Amino acid sequence: MSDILDRLAELFKSWTAPDYDDRQSGAFRPSSGRSGDADFDDAMAELEADLAGDRAAREKLERDREARRRAEEAFRERGRNGSGGGNSDALREKLAADYRTLGVPVGSPFAEVKAAYKRLQKLHHPDRHQADPESARKATETSARINAAYSRLERYAETGTFPADD
Repeated sequence: MSDILDRLAELFKSWTAPDYDDRQSGAFRPSSGRSGDADFDDAMAELEADLAGDRAAREKLERDREARRRAEEAFRERGRNGSGGGNSDALREKLAADYRTLGVPVGSPFAEVKAAYKRLQKLHHPDRHQADPESARKATETSARINAAYSRLERYAETGTFPADD
């Protein structure tokens, strides 16, 4: 019963959290049937697995949730230890903004970050918006923002440090 209440609390938090949208903050919601909210997506997948009676799918969801929790904890721990030098709170905020830009939860595994990056680049690539000059300009800015966020997260994943020049 406690697990159900915990998941319900997480779901409620995700519904009441501020939404990010590309016109205001530069963050994007992933396409292809995902809401962009990991807790909501997990809850829906868990509900579908329960309704289908698929025990293997439910166990996989639990393993994925635990892996995400460990990744988020490792992210917080890196910030507490001050890796990357400088002000760790400011670094955490910059990293969190990059995760939001790519539309993935903070501390997501790098494979998930890379998949979100590729999906967003396909959607916002300037070549897809050549017909309208204004649309092409916005797509170029958006693509540059996505590239910058991805490169910072890639470096952070490889070295554990945040680029000093950003």
